[in-house]
Amino acid sequence: MTRDMSNTESKKIVIIGGGIIGCSTAYFLTHHAFYDPKIHSIITLEATEIAGGSSGKAGGLLADWATPKCLAPLSFNTHAALAKKHGGDTIWGYRNVHCAEVKLQAQDLDHNGGLADGAESTKFPSELDWLLPGSLKSYEELGTPSNCGQINPYMFTKTLAELAEEKGAKIIIGSATAIDFKKDSQGIKSVQYTQNNTIHSLPATDILLSAGPWTPKLFPRVQLKTPRGHSVVVKPSRNLSPYVLFPNIAAPPNGNLEQILSPEIYPRPGDRLHDFDTVYACGPDDYDVPLPDTSDAVAVDEQSCNDVWTAIKSISQEIHDGDIITKQACYKPQIRPHEEGEEVGPMVGPTGIEGLWLATGHDEWGIQNAPGTGLVMSEMIFEGAAHSANCESLDPKRFLKND
Repeated sequence: MTRDMSNTESKKIVIIGGGIIGCSTAYFLTHHAFYDPKIHSIITLEATEIAGGSSGKAGGLLADWATPKCLAPLSFNTHAALAKKHGGDTIWGYRNVHCAEVKLQAQDLDHNGGLADGAESTKFPSELDWLLPGSLKSYEELGTPSNCGQINPYMFTKTLAELAEEKGAKIIIGSATAIDFKKDSQGIKSVQYTQNNTIHSLPATDILLSAGPWTPKLFPRVQLKTPRGHSVVVKPSRNLSPYVLFPNIAAPPNGNLEQILSPEIYPRPGDRLHDFDTVYACGPDDYDVPLPDTSDAVAVDEQSCNDVWTAIKSISQEIHDGDIITKQACYKPQIRPHEEGEEVGPMVGPTGIEGLWLATGHDEWGIQNAPGTGLVMSEMIFEGAAHSANCESLDPKRFLKND
């Protein structure tokens, strides 16, 4: 049931976090039928820069079979609609792709180790001609262009933020330090933040906490794991076909590389950030390094990035002959490690405190589920309830720690 809301009810909405979830919500709030810039204010408060965390450093796989099932199909279709409406194919590299789990045989091209024995090419897609001959040992399709896609998350997030600004939303670069509550925590009053060593306050009728792994710093009842992941971006020697691969890479038979990673591999088309095709690859997560205070203080372990680079250049001549253009790391907001097939979160919705909303804990599907999250959050904030998807299983109150 939605509440009866007149167009004269003034709202002061503060979104804490300028990542893909916060910027998606700002976009849909400014495109909601109830939004009137004359009486409503929408401010995104970001500590460092828009898309400065994992929203600018993620792979960008989209899939309607992602989790949670209540949100993924809506979000997948919304990605497609946004790309069609705003030219996403050229601005943020939106396209449909194949997705597969593969077993690969690494080949030590740096030491002239020779190519692996050939495989029956008829078993595998001919478009995967950027894998070294004989390196592909098995291929299991996870998705096709009908249910899989990809984007450049950085450009997507930046563009939605700009589109929200065009409709009257504002961005403030400042670090949120506290939420001011009404007596007995029955509702929210304002957000305190620092900017240039000065403390400021933003009055608010509604606050959306979408600060990713930093959310618990402002609302400790949220409990999150914060895994760190490393990735590289490479400019290959030629453009690669649109196949996102989840590989299991075996070490080369010559013994020069005794151990090798199995990083996810994402060929990407050009976009407004890069006018050339790239390859994004990310390695495994680690939980060893504590979350820093801000996204611009994330430490990048050089060896972790080099391990990713060593692995991906061992299975493709085009990647081997390419150039690394970025080495990076980021933290994800994870409710808890989960078993295969188990759905855990995210948290999307009201907290039980009047005016305080949560949208975090999206883990590896944050890029995929951002538009759906933004859409349902705009409905909740303006109408009192979501109608585009049933988000009862994502109710933050199911996950919050008691005081």
